[in-house]
Amino acid sequence: MSFTDINGIDLSGVTGKLIQTIALTKNPAPQAIATDPLNGHVFVLQMESAATTPAGNMYLNRIDRKTGKLTGSMYLTGFGHGISMGAQPVGTQTYLWTEVGPVYPNDGVSNSFGTAVTRFPFVNGATLDQADVPAAKKFCPPGGRSTGPSVDLAGNTLTIVYIKSGVRCFTRYDLAKAANDEWVEMGETFTLPAGAETGLTFQGFTTLNGVLYIYQWKKDPVTTYPGTSFITSYSLDTKAKLDTQVVTAADGLQRREPEGLAVEIDPETAETRLLFGFSDTVPGTTGRRNITICWYPTKSAVDGVKVLADWENLTLAPGINSGTETPRGRLVALGDTVFLQLRGILTGNLTADAVVATLPQRLFPTRSARQNVPRNMYYGRGVCQIEANQFGQLWVYGAASDNAITWIDLDSVSVAWR
Repeated sequence: MSFTDINGIDLSGVTGKLIQTIALTKNPAPQAIATDPLNGHVFVLQMESAATTPAGNMYLNRIDRKTGKLTGSMYLTGFGHGISMGAQPVGTQTYLWTEVGPVYPNDGVSNSFGTAVTRFPFVNGATLDQADVPAAKKFCPPGGRSTGPSVDLAGNTLTIVYIKSGVRCFTRYDLAKAANDEWVEMGETFTLPAGAETGLTFQGFTTLNGVLYIYQWKKDPVTTYPGTSFITSYSLDTKAKLDTQVVTAADGLQRREPEGLAVEIDPETAETRLLFGFSDTVPGTTGRRNITICWYPTKSAVDGVKVLADWENLTLAPGINSGTETPRGRLVALGDTVFLQLRGILTGNLTADAVVATLPQRLFPTRSARQNVPRNMYYGRGVCQIEANQFGQLWVYGAASDNAITWIDLDSVSVAWR
């Protein structure tokens, strides 16, 4: 059943995409995500291998929000597991909220979690050790452990998750005051109801205007991956459960492990979005992991149409040129279906199947999208096939040495996308 909360988020509804299959600084899986859209950044935490001694080290990746390019990283030693994070822009600088050590072992073997939260500026290439963070810059709700922060810039709150007496708790604080080491609670502490985590792995959380969103994962009993991902929402004020849904986005990823929730306000559209991440394995590697970040829209449809990514130019391959109209693409949702739409003219001299362009990151599908399109008529052939794949490549099929394709019209392309 479809349910839209006070933020305009329908967890059973359509989703857009921010970035896809971006390889990170090192091999480990991502754990948490955050964005600073004002300065154009995406941040991703990775936990270093559990075999590393001492434990609790993390890599903090910075990614260009538009291009998906890795633009910097930090090394956080002794900080924890990376259960969640938040980003707070201050002018052209970004301050990150993360958990921080000293850490404690979760099971004595593989995981270490932070015992407090802290805030620090991103400094590309820097190493920050938890022992160098002043005690006054570390905070944990009394009696808590296994901490993690989340920032809601729309509601000006910092929410901290922690475990107390075996129960996962969430307490909100005034964000501006917390940035100055003043811990002023906002509202009552919320605790997950009994049974809410039974059989599920906690994969992150975030809050938006008094609504708590929990990311959870049920592993496949045979293969582990991809398993089933869930997002559940609660009212922090009434303590009521609002909704729970299976997350169906990015279903073409092979590993598809859910990692990280966050909220952001898009500076171009002013739309507030709920972001959620997936980890996958980088093709051709021995386990190096990447990140894909999708999002739920909050703006209502206009005349039945939701624009999930507005028109952007394609990047043309060498030897391919723009015709009378520049080749561009966008994503729109009609009802429960998302469509990739293309327009423009491609020109060149194709004598074999070839990549003719690359889509913007926001348009990458996780399952190939195909459609027949008009081409120059030659010896009775006036149609060829285009295909957009998960790497954003736009292929053209049908050219031959004795039947070259010299132009392609993309204006008819409107194909189901996922």
